[in-house]
Amino acid sequence: MADYSAPSPQQAVQARLAALHSELAAGHPELYRHLALYLQVLRDGLLGAVRQACFHLVTQVHPQRYRALPEQQRRKLQRRLEALVRRVCMLLTVEQLAHLARELDEERLEQQQQRQERLIQALEQRERDDVSSAPPPPGSVHLGLQLPIGGELMDSDSLAQLLPALPHQDAELLQDPSPQDDLQTRRAMEAMVDAFAEVLGGTRPGDQAAAAGPVTLLPTDPLALMRWLAGFEQALARRLRNLSHAINVELLRQGVSSALLPMSLLDAVIEGQLEVPAAPPNLLRLPLPFQPEAQGSPGIEAMAVLLRPADLEMELPPLRTCRRRLQQAQQQVRRMAHESARLQRRLATLEAEQLWLQDINAASHPSP
Repeated sequence: MADYSAPSPQQAVQARLAALHSELAAGHPELYRHLALYLQVLRDGLLGAVRQACFHLVTQVHPQRYRALPEQQRRKLQRRLEALVRRVCMLLTVEQLAHLARELDEERLEQQQQRQERLIQALEQRERDDVSSAPPPPGSVHLGLQLPIGGELMDSDSLAQLLPALPHQDAELLQDPSPQDDLQTRRAMEAMVDAFAEVLGGTRPGDQAAAAGPVTLLPTDPLALMRWLAGFEQALARRLRNLSHAINVELLRQGVSSALLPMSLLDAVIEGQLEVPAAPPNLLRLPLPFQPEAQGSPGIEAMAVLLRPADLEMELPPLRTCRRRLQQAQQQVRRMAHESARLQRRLATLEAEQLWLQDINAASHPSP
């Protein structure tokens, strides 16, 4: 006789979680298309946005410097900007940004572990110093000359480092391109566009398995997918920051600008740790700390390129449309993440209750 007993509460919650994961996985192809389309529109409009930001610099901020450049050097600057954008566009794919997001996450975990190790070493060293030092006479006051623990935990990076090392994938942005590099870049871009066309424009019956490959990098757990999307945004901001720094280096190298802002300062602006005055899109205006002593004199400020997704979306209406679609998809994922967290808390409670009852029974009926 068939067993029609109702499932246990744990089984019901587990079934709901499995159904939620299946529902999320069913929406992965659409989410991947939204991400890929956003990046494709970004790649198409990135060069124009870079040129517009640099146009403001050379016409409104440094017109005399740009006018003084020889024609050959001005054209070299234009070719160099185009090459920089082409190179970074090869890294603006879903897979490349997902890989960079993993590297950034591993980097954060490693830095956190190093800080914990330095804290433990500092505490152990202080304990050894306290034990080895002779006790002071009664009634005396001991003034220790050791640095505070916080000083030992400070990062070694300094704002004085104007040219910090870029990630290995972005290091060649600062190198001069060659005709062979440009040809290889163009071919790689054409191949990448063809690959995205297959994903975005539909697949043939025989290509379904190949098209499903890139989608597998998206997590099936809603909470993990929320973290993945946050890492994707951070990787995109980091890639644009690296391109901004490379452009600023090139402007300095060609004599258009006279100062270079360190990447640590760019990061502080991106993360909202530093308030800056309003500036044209994709530009950063930073007042310098030293100001003229004469009353009424205009303040001295530095201006540099800083590409940000919000500015690019403001300048590119198609990109703004893609962002709205992405936000709608992320809202759906956020709803599932809240439901998944609630179900996981419920499942943990049920399992704890079951273990508690098992422990009571085991205590009441000890084994002989």
